[in-house]
Amino acid sequence: MAAQHWRFHLSGRASVDLANTVSWRASGRPVERLESVGDVVRWATQCRLIGDRDARELARQAKGNAARAALAVTRIRALREAIYRVFSRLADGHTPHRTDLAAINCVLAQALGHLRVTTGTDRRFVLAWEKGSTSLDKLVWPAARSVAEILTSEQVGRIKKCPSANCGWIFLDTTRSGTRRWCDMRVCGNRAKARRHYHRARSARRIR
Repeated sequence: MAAQHWRFHLSGRASVDLANTVSWRASGRPVERLESVGDVVRWATQCRLIGDRDARELARQAKGNAARAALAVTRIRALREAIYRVFSRLADGHTPHRTDLAAINCVLAQALGHLRVTTGTDRRFVLAWEKGSTSLDKLVWPAARSVAEILTSEQVGRIKKCPSANCGWIFLDTTRSGTRRWCDMRVCGNRAKARRHYHRARSARRIR
């Protein structure tokens, strides 16, 4: 039977989705979800940053130059950690560290050099990434652009961090009331409800 690959939890915002490629960050045993080139390619495919054809090309390149591919994965994870720290500090009401913003800006400067004005299917002008060869380094361009767009918009005030004891994932609270608390009600929210129910039942037994 084929191995079951991790299904990434996606928000539609590349920077948030990249930041959340470590599971159970707040626990004593976080789980790295971008261990290999294959993991990175699956993440990018699930995010719809690349198609199947590009995925196959990246796999071929990685097989041909494993050292270069490993270095690219390291750079992608480094950007992810800088993005996570910036979002995390903002969620906690703190100013991000300059070193993290500098790391993001470094990638952003490279990425913006590859943006082009072109026409879409409806003949309207759009910004799109230049066409050409596919490389692992290109996979971080949308994430760098995404974090810049969030930080320079009103969405910056919507950045939150899941308060679950073991989670720590980042999310944007897009609810009208601004009262969303959990990264996913079906996961951390339900766990919290289960814990509250357990403690209430336990307290009731003690009272009896």
